[in-house]
Amino acid sequence: MTKPLPLDTLLGEFSEDYKAWVIQSKKTGQYLVIPDDLFPGRKPIRFFMSETDASRVIDAVLNAKPSLAGAALGPVQVILHDALKRISAEKRSDYADSFVVHSPNEVFEFVRGLQQEKKDPQ
Repeated sequence: MTKPLPLDTLLGEFSEDYKAWVIQSKKTGQYLVIPDDLFPGRKPIRFFMSETDASRVIDAVLNAKPSLAGAALGPVQVILHDALKRISAEKRSDYADSFVVHSPNEVFEFVRGLQQEKKDPQ
């Protein structure tokens, strides 16, 4: 899986008009932060290359954590550069501190990991 990337690196990797999908709460407007053992101590916001991938992750997250159903999570298409700059400008240390843009293969692995966590809670 890809490591969370700093803002400057991500901005250089994608065109200014690149569209990605992110998971957002329809209630709060915040993007979902999904911690991961691969990134200890980090709070990454995850972006996806398709709506289908974002939806698959939402399904896996809700299956693993049914308590999040009330957040009304949904996939939202964004212009990646704009979203990254806006999130970075918020400067909220309690929110997100990194970004990951997942390829379809990474989504498959990530979803499988969430499903495994549900089966084998620690």
